[in-house]
Amino acid sequence: MEEYDDLSAGPSEDGALDLSHNTWSVFPEELSQFSKTLTSLDMKNCRLSQIPESIRDLTLLQSLDVSLNQIDYIDKGIGQCIRLRSLNVSRNRLNSLPSQLSKCVMLEKIIADQNRLTTLPETLTDLIAISTIDVRDNQLKNIPLGLCRVPTLKSILCEGNNDLNVAPENMRNDTAMLFHCLEMQLKFREVIDAKTNQREDLQVNANELREQLNNTTHCIGELEKDIAALVWERPDEYIRRKERFLELVKFVSDKIVFYWQLTKDVVLKWWEDHKTHPEY
Repeated sequence: MEEYDDLSAGPSEDGALDLSHNTWSVFPEELSQFSKTLTSLDMKNCRLSQIPESIRDLTLLQSLDVSLNQIDYIDKGIGQCIRLRSLNVSRNRLNSLPSQLSKCVMLEKIIADQNRLTTLPETLTDLIAISTIDVRDNQLKNIPLGLCRVPTLKSILCEGNNDLNVAPENMRNDTAMLFHCLEMQLKFREVIDAKTNQREDLQVNANELREQLNNTTHCIGELEKDIAALVWERPDEYIRRKERFLELVKFVSDKIVFYWQLTKDVVLKWWEDHKTHPEY
């Protein structure tokens, strides 16, 4: 078949391989045999449904064009293509891009318009050479705010994302205005995050103080019990109770003496009244 003839011929002298406008439905595993020579791969307008893990073998790849396919999945192995400069996945069925794209440190251009993207990976802000990101006509609701601080990024194309909430519709086709909107939101988020962290720290401190208060209250209760148990050992308390005891002893002693004397008098009187012999 013609497509296999193109594949068997291998890359040209400049490392380019054109397999476009064919009936490929599966990413050819045979491409791995060209890992030391293949620098540019064109497979646009085929029937591909995914970019498999084997893409990781193409470590010298600088340009990959798989536009006009039916791709709904890109394996994380693409992060091993560390020399990749241009990625074109336009007009496919992608819902997301792999976060491992951030490992493609030389990546300058991402063309992903007319897909089904709902979000972009935050790791795109780690790309140190990126200059263009085209995500027009997708289903994006937001984009990484940190992109506005990537110094090499000159253009973000995001028109046609009706639910995009990072900028008014009339500002989305102006990269400078879009960057301004992203910067304002990023600063606002940083303030909110700082306040949130501060609130969480205060909550942690409040919980620690509450725990300390509970422990202190418990210790005070225990100390009050100890003080109550040791009250007899206080000198002033001992003296006061001793004086009361001596007063009680004297009171009882006086009462005993009184009643003893009273009894004695009664007995003597009775004795005198009941004598049976004359007194000499």
